[in-house]
Amino acid sequence: MGKPAQEKIILDNQDNWDKVAHLFKDASALPVWGPFGVGDDLNLIPKIKGQTFLEIGCGSGRGLKYLADHGARKVYGVDLSKKQLEEAKLYNEKAIKARKVVLIQKAMEGKLDLEPIDIVFSVYGIGWTVDPKKTFQNIYSYLKPGGQFIWSWDHSIYADTVYEDGKYVIAYDYHNEEAISLKNWREQGGSANLTYRKTSTWFQLLLDAGFEIVGYHEPAPKNLDNSQKDPEKHYHIGKATKLPATVIYVCRKPSRS
Repeated sequence: MGKPAQEKIILDNQDNWDKVAHLFKDASALPVWGPFGVGDDLNLIPKIKGQTFLEIGCGSGRGLKYLADHGARKVYGVDLSKKQLEEAKLYNEKAIKARKVVLIQKAMEGKLDLEPIDIVFSVYGIGWTVDPKKTFQNIYSYLKPGGQFIWSWDHSIYADTVYEDGKYVIAYDYHNEEAISLKNWREQGGSANLTYRKTSTWFQLLLDAGFEIVGYHEPAPKNLDNSQKDPEKHYHIGKATKLPATVIYVCRKPSRS
């Protein structure tokens, strides 16, 4: 994918995220790492107090507030969507005034000028990148030696599976890593443009960027809420109890020898 095509997708996604921002005010955020309450028992961030954090795709800022309330020294949040950041600003007003939370509107593929970061994390944000190689290189450069990069996303097998005629079936080619466009996304008239990559591809991209992969998780759902009646919905508990909905990668920038 060439640079002009990438830039167009980023602009389209920015516009569409602004359209749907109001639907994601209560989306998954720390201490959980995805839908169905997954990951809060994994203790992936054992130390918060005094640490410096960066969230990629901070959305409405719930995760930023969680860290600030638990003693983080400073928390940076970057997001593509102006509307998402407006909500994050309201939600973190006190911490922003105290200079504990800093919001930045920018695509994750763009380089940020930051102080050295202890932990970079993302809850269902990284998968939206149009240039994972560049994104991972950026994140690697932000981290202190020994710093961690922890992120979650849809499990690729989960994303390829749909509900048809009373059962779950593989509907998409796992090996196909071409960009897709989901029309009328969230019934708001726009399109979601993203690429689902194989697990092996994500591993190789992380290794190529210089990361050590120190943890890999496929957590089972904890919130067994059956209120969602339509099994054709992407996030449905019936599907999540049969397949891992979420994958979490725990990565580390090597310490200086």
